[in-house]
Amino acid sequence: RRAATWAWHRLHYDADYGRSRKLPGVIVDGQAFGALLARAALDWAGPRAFIAKMSLRMKSMAFAGDTLRAEGVGSEVKKNKVILTQRLMNQDRLAAEATTEIRLPG
Repeated sequence: RRAATWAWHRLHYDADYGRSRKLPGVIVDGQAFGALLARAALDWAGPRAFIAKMSLRMKSMAFAGDTLRAEGVGSEVKKNKVILTQRLMNQDRLAAEATTEIRLPG
């Protein structure tokens, strides 16, 4: 996976190195946050929908073993376009937020 996202830093794969930097372990690559929010949006919108645009802002770190929860709310609907306001939560901490434009079939 590191090669696919170009996340070569040891913090993304070496737990001992992370702990030596006073972190609880391996840091989840930020691109995974976008992937989780995209999957949640498409799961909600259905198999024929697609993401036209996504604006992602990372807010805090997540570590291997953390449980992340995607939340979203439709903030705008126009014809076959829906804008979702999404949040990725790590317990009670905001890990990332996104504005996602989904095109619906039809």
